[in-house]
Amino acid sequence: MASIKWVAERAVQFLKKKTSMGATEMKKELKFKYGIDIPYQTVYNGTRRASEKLFGKWNDSFDWLYRIKAEIELRSPGSVVEIDTIIDDEGKVRFSRFFCAFKASIDGFLNGCRPYISVDSTALNGSWNGHMPAALALDGHNWLFPLAFGFFDSETKDN
Repeated sequence: MASIKWVAERAVQFLKKKTSMGATEMKKELKFKYGIDIPYQTVYNGTRRASEKLFGKWNDSFDWLYRIKAEIELRSPGSVVEIDTIIDDEGKVRFSRFFCAFKASIDGFLNGCRPYISVDSTALNGSWNGHMPAALALDGHNWLFPLAFGFFDSETKDN
């Protein structure tokens, strides 16, 4: 009888090759390789445990934003990195939005781009359903020049 722990130990090798592998695909791979039929819920929980072992827990990823901000400010002084949080009904601090403009992009825009900025956003689908906006400009060759990017939960006037 395959346990969640057994599935997690075997799933690590599959997730290293294909990080986006879901439980259904993992179930097929395990059946092909080991010749056993494992219940979907066991495979789902084992895959999730293996994913957390490889990539860390989803709730801990918020803490990495502050490390990224510190590293950007250290390596590229003059960059603008903002992290906005909210406090939910339970009193927990939650991610709200993120903005980043590298110093090199700011200087490039000021010194070599036309004074027009285009902003567009793409929807993100996955564990976090938010949006990723990007600000672009046109340089002297009419090529797109990346200026800034960010993340937020929904397209509102405030965001």
